[in-house]
Amino acid sequence: MAINRNVYHLFKKSGLNVELVVPETLQFPSGSRKAEEPAPGDPPIHYLPLKGENPRTYLFQGLLKLLNKKKPQIIVLDNDPVSRLALVAGTWCKQNGAKLFCISCENLSLDIRSAIKRRGWKSLPAAIVKRLLLSKTKKVVDGIFTINHDGRKIFMNEGYRQVTRIPLGFDPAYFYVDEAARNRVREELRLEKTVIAYFGRLTPEKGIHILLKALERIKQYNWHLMMDHFDAYATGYSKEIDRLIKQAGLEDRVVYINPSHEEIARYMNAADIVVVPSVSTPHWKEQYGRVAAEAMACGRLVVASDSGTLPELLDGNGLLFREGDHIELSDLLAKLLDTSDSLWVPSGKQIASYAREQLSIQRQNEVMLSIFNPLMEPDESIDRR
Repeated sequence: MAINRNVYHLFKKSGLNVELVVPETLQFPSGSRKAEEPAPGDPPIHYLPLKGENPRTYLFQGLLKLLNKKKPQIIVLDNDPVSRLALVAGTWCKQNGAKLFCISCENLSLDIRSAIKRRGWKSLPAAIVKRLLLSKTKKVVDGIFTINHDGRKIFMNEGYRQVTRIPLGFDPAYFYVDEAARNRVREELRLEKTVIAYFGRLTPEKGIHILLKALERIKQYNWHLMMDHFDAYATGYSKEIDRLIKQAGLEDRVVYINPSHEEIARYMNAADIVVVPSVSTPHWKEQYGRVAAEAMACGRLVVASDSGTLPELLDGNGLLFREGDHIELSDLLAKLLDTSDSLWVPSGKQIASYAREQLSIQRQNEVMLSIFNPLMEPDESIDRR
């Protein structure tokens, strides 16, 4: 999405010559999606087709031709270092005196034993491929930016040379405390009660079924549930969510919204409590929680599970419950709804300040440039893949 390119605007403002390589289209479970057109302030963008669908193995068609033409000094690959794309780009860098840095979301161990323990023997072929790629990319990747502490530990233990943690930055131009937007949305949607909100994908690992089970236990309180609109028949999981809402008698409590990413901050401001109930699976645990960071930037209280990176992301500026424990979540929400004592939770001002200082694209830019600047001459360029 174009909004996610805004961190590279800051690179430009810092005096760096930046060009972007973006897939023409990406494949999602719902179908293919074309890349968004250049937005105001974007650096020059090269739209290249992807060959393949798996991020571990896909390649940009025409990438080497473009690299040979542009001759970048630094390539930032927004893809895992254990991938064919990292191997191709890193090999080119070694042959041309350039540097390759990768941005990784990884937070699950890459060793074969851990993979088999998590997913059984069926995971062995994929685990072997990862180990082979890792052995090769380790020689050509100059640095890794990870978005969580687990990833930093994993790659340092694997022997990568430079591993630095960064936030997956939100843009404060969109996400900030906005009382006027809050009041407008609440009036438009007739939100007169406490608003508990869920933003994000409707998938089992994101845990909205946990939230619905928790809310069923606290129907005696006055609240609305604000959540993204979904097609009740799109997937088996969406059918289950629709069934849970009806079974719990929550139909009249749910307020559905359908905002774009640029509009979602208005609805975050309208919420009182944002719940991020992620649950770990053998294949996945929460890698970051962008929704939590964006909601905090809007001064909202985030109640999150202790899955994956969420505890380090909140860093004491929100509330946690044991992942999968809908009873603990319901008790926590009941306490928030039942008490007039706000001193036991962080203030909206404190939450927003923390998010702005530690989780924004400005902070991401600051950390990345601290690595790049010592490598750059005044007229050299950063090229992001």
